[in-house]
Amino acid sequence: MTRSSITNITKYISRDYHVSKGFILPLTMLICTIVLLISSGITVILSKQLYFSKLSKLSQIAYYSADNGVACTVMIDDKYYDPDTGYGIFPHDPLVEPTTAIANTLEQVNLARQVRNLSTLTLTDLKCATSPIFDIDPDTSNTTFTAFSRLNSQGVTENGYTTSFTMRMAIGDGNYRCARVTVNKTANYRQIISRGFATCQQNLKQSVERAVVNTTEIQ
Repeated sequence: MTRSSITNITKYISRDYHVSKGFILPLTMLICTIVLLISSGITVILSKQLYFSKLSKLSQIAYYSADNGVACTVMIDDKYYDPDTGYGIFPHDPLVEPTTAIANTLEQVNLARQVRNLSTLTLTDLKCATSPIFDIDPDTSNTTFTAFSRLNSQGVTENGYTTSFTMRMAIGDGNYRCARVTVNKTANYRQIISRGFATCQQNLKQSVERAVVNTTEIQ
């Protein structure tokens, strides 16, 4: 083999080596970029899944809180009522001051309990899940009363009261469920709106909220 042939073969091998070496680096960078994009996409998807999973759990807790608020309010209004009129303890008569109406109903409830040799109840005894329903002490009260009116199905205006209060309900494991309950009530109508919250932090507006509504109307 001549010296010229050996020189040509050496040049060919050297050129092929440099071509291969220049191709591997861009290919490696391309693969790394693809892997990085896939990893970033998976991370974003997982983050969203975790967020929505947490949101779903908080939403469920808030719903249970709202449902408990409705159940407690219905129980209190149906259990403690005036035997003479049949109306529950939440005020409804616009001609009677709300705290007076509650006191009058509780008096009738206690008269009926005395007949059965049961102990006398006070407003602080009216609780659900350890949460007092009525707190009308002006210094500590979280219960408010406002005028309420509505048009019934016959187009007639009915007047009554709106009672609003906050419930902090113990659920037996050291945790609590909280709800803000509104009772719109007239002589023929009762609407309970319970806004449940996922946490009982001081500012409930920052918590996940769900609402449950229970309406009863006498035609």
